Amino acid sequence: MKPQLSPELRLLAHLELEPEAPTLEFLHRIIREHQLRVPFETLTKLIDYEPGRARGDFMPSMEEYVDRVVTRGAGGLCWTLARGLRELLHALGFDAALMYMDPGHCCVRVEFPEGPQYADVGYAAPIFRAYPLFESFTLETHRESFDYRVDGDAIQVTRNPGPTKHLDPTPRRLAELQPLITAANDWTVLSSFLRRLVYARYLDRVYTTLRDGVLTRYTGPDPQTVELSADQIPAALADVFHADPDLYREAAAVKRRHEPDPRPEC
Repeated sequence: MKPQLSPELRLLAHLELEPEAPTLEFLHRIIREHQLRVPFETLTKLIDYEPGRARGDFMPSMEEYVDRVVTRGAGGLCWTLARGLRELLHALGFDAALMYMDPGHCCVRVEFPEGPQYADVGYAAPIFRAYPLFESFTLETHRESFDYRVDGDAIQVTRNPGPTKHLDPTPRRLAELQPLITAANDWTVLSSFLRRLVYARYLDRVYTTLRDGVLTRYTGPDPQTVELSADQIPAALADVFHADPDLYREAAAVKRRHEPDPRPEC
C-alpha cells in the first residue's frame, strides 16, 4: 500500500511537477503551472463562510483546500492561494513567507542568495514567474496591464483595468493576517468578493472567466462573451471548466442566505 501524500505534495502532483531542489528556476515553474491549473474563484470563499463564521477562522485546512483543488476543480482567492503556495514552497525546502498588499491582497516572499523574490498566484493576473521583490517590472496582455513599481521603500502595484495596491514587503505569518482575513468576510462591504460568483482560469492558454452569469474568453482585443441564465451556469462550469457544478450551487445558496438586501429603506 502506497503511503498517502501530504497535502503539499498532492498539490505539487496536481501541478504535474515532482520535488526538486529549491532553486529560482523551479520556483518559476511552480508559479507557471499553478497559474495554468488552479483557478481564481470566489465559490469556495462563499462555501467557507458559514463554517468559518462558526469556528472563528475563515481559512479551510490545507487538506480540505487541496482536496477541492484536486477533486472538484476548485481554487480560491488570494488568501487561500497564497497560503497554499507558501505551504507548498516550505515543504519543498524554500524559505518563504506571506506578504500583504493594502487594501486586501496576500502574496508570497521567497528568499534566495541573490535577493528576495515576489511570488503571486492569487491576483488573477498575467504573472507566470517570480520577480525580484525590489525591482520594477511591467506586464502587458490584451486583457490588462500590470505595473509593479518600486520607489525607494514604497512598492505600488497597479492593474489597468483594476485597482492600485501598496505592497508591504515585511515577511508575515498567517496568524498575523487573521484580522485582515476576518475583515475580508464582511457582507456589508459592497466590493466584497462574497457578493460575486466568479470562476476564472486558463483553458488552452486562453484566460476564461465566468462572472455573475457572463462567460468571457479573452482571445484577443475583443473578448468573446456569452450571457448565461442561473440554470445554465452549473452546466457551463462542468462543460467548459471541467469543475464540479455543485461548487456553484453551494456558493449561490450561501449568497442567497446572507447577502444584504440591496433595496434602500423606505
